[in-house]
Amino acid sequence: KQWYQRRVRGSKENTFERSKRAVSFSEQKAEVIPPVPSTSPPQSSDEEEPATLEHSFTMNREEGKIAQTAYQQEFVKNMVAKYLNISIKDAEESLKDGVILCQLLNEMKKNAVRKIMMPQGEEKLSTMKSTVNLNSFLRFVQINIGKDNCCSISDIQQGELSAIHDTLKRLGEKFPYQSDA
Repeated sequence: KQWYQRRVRGSKENTFERSKRAVSFSEQKAEVIPPVPSTSPPQSSDEEEPATLEHSFTMNREEGKIAQTAYQQEFVKNMVAKYLNISIKDAEESLKDGVILCQLLNEMKKNAVRKIMMPQGEEKLSTMKSTVNLNSFLRFVQINIGKDNCCSISDIQQGELSAIHDTLKRLGEKFPYQSDA
């Protein structure tokens, strides 16, 4: 029991001493950095306050995501235009039923998808038929570029453009475009 009390008391003292040393060390290292003088003209009180560093960083990150999404959207549109000679307005919506994806595969490799479920007239494709198309697409992709390099059905249905973009980019590398001319 005495051994335990000495150990506990010693650990409390050690913790206290260590925290005291840490505080004194941080006080020694702390420097006051003077503000950098501004080269811009003084602002009037009517203008908004300048963006803080955190706000600026967040805005840059959001702008980067927007630019990346725009790039991925254009990549998918260009790939569809190049292989299928059609233009699409919204890549995420156009790919959700799997028709364009299956047609794209058939242009890359003949008879890659043997049966494509097509919508009748102006109707949208039923969920079951679109799932059949997406499964056909994903089965081919998993066999040819690997399961790890492939997007999922939920990625396509939810419009996760980054996963779709990566999958189509790998497919384009594996099956490069060959013009008929």
